[in-house]
Amino acid sequence: MRVLRSAAATLLAKGNISRGWYAILTAWALLVVAHLLSTVADTDPAAPYVAGGLVVLALQQLWRGVKSEYAERAGRSPLADPSAE
Repeated sequence: MRVLRSAAATLLAKGNISRGWYAILTAWALLVVAHLLSTVADTDPAAPYVAGGLVVLALQQLWRGVKSEYAERAGRSPLADPSAE
């Protein structure tokens, strides 16, 4: 997972991937981990709760990514650094 994150960060730094897509890919990775945790729910009693938390975080990241992509296409950037203004 660290290699994938590093590759995505490198692409983001080079400008090949937007912040919105980075958030969407992060959401996808969180959903995959949540699914994997849900498969061990019968042996680990905490797994469903952790998986549920990851799903909530994934939905937040997905919303942020989609919102950012729509704003970028409209010419705005809601993920811009507020201190830069």
